[in-house]
Amino acid sequence: MAVTRIFQVLFFLQSVALLAYIIHWSRNCDSCVILKTAMINQATGNVYSKATNVPFASTERGQLSNCTLYDILQRPGVVMLTTTNLGFLDMTMNMLASVRRVGICVNTTIIAEDKKVYKYLHKKAEGDPAVHVVMTNSGLMQSGEVKRKNARTYFDLLKKRQGYVFSLLEQGFEVLFTDSDTFWFRDPFRYFQGDFDMSMMDTNSPYPTRTSRAHYCAGFSYMKPTIVTLMFVKEWIRSLKGKQIMDQIVMNKLLQADKPVHVNIKPLDIKLFPPGPTFYEFLAKNTSYSAVVMHAASIRGHDEKVQKFKSSNMWLVNASSDELVAREQGLYGNNSLSELIIF
Repeated sequence: MAVTRIFQVLFFLQSVALLAYIIHWSRNCDSCVILKTAMINQATGNVYSKATNVPFASTERGQLSNCTLYDILQRPGVVMLTTTNLGFLDMTMNMLASVRRVGICVNTTIIAEDKKVYKYLHKKAEGDPAVHVVMTNSGLMQSGEVKRKNARTYFDLLKKRQGYVFSLLEQGFEVLFTDSDTFWFRDPFRYFQGDFDMSMMDTNSPYPTRTSRAHYCAGFSYMKPTIVTLMFVKEWIRSLKGKQIMDQIVMNKLLQADKPVHVNIKPLDIKLFPPGPTFYEFLAKNTSYSAVVMHAASIRGHDEKVQKFKSSNMWLVNASSDELVAREQGLYGNNSLSELIIF
């Protein structure tokens, strides 16, 4: 009992110290205002969430995550980050449902790129110690699906992500950035152990070798707050300014050229972290095939992604994005989350 008490006291002191550091940092970081909420809630259960204005008790389970604050504190210093707009709200809810199914509890920040999706997710995350929804501070985007043929808007949306990630890395947090078109089968965090700067899936090199043909996917990437990572992401942001180009193309060019510095990358096994077409190819050959996380980036278009997810029993949402918002507004009845999501 005495030893347990000592650990409890040490944990409390650590949390207080972390909170004090975050408060100090937040007063001196105008560019990182958007992500303060999640950081404060990671530190202690006795503060209020700016996103929800609700105090979190250590035993309360979140509606979206099914996690308690105690669960979240078991994975300190790690943030899962994603962005979404109304066009991909249903995809985002599907991803969150898959994460919940696996039982993963991690401090999660969702950046809403339009007012409608912010209003919906903000309400659903109310009182959830794991999920924090904040409005972008880099300009609102259109509410519908942003398609590649609308090049300027599409590239502008992609270029926002590096700034969000950088603001977290600057705080000393390890960041798992995930696009919303992912489906989680198992816990990926066990694969992010060891000494590295960044960890991503490479479609061109034989795992685990890094070759000159390497092409990494930025839509599911784990970054540690090393000096190298900070230097690289900062250069990535600078290199994208004023350009209408895929952020991933620029990222890979910098990595291949070791600019501004060589990045130690831990590759993810494509069999465990496959892109969409590879996943369905593996699945067709072996119905018992087991992935960790599938990223549907190579499946073009929202409707095409949903169709493929449904074909493999990976669609857990009972409504479209517009229907989710309409039901929340009471236009189609006041459905509970359990009626909209297959948990």
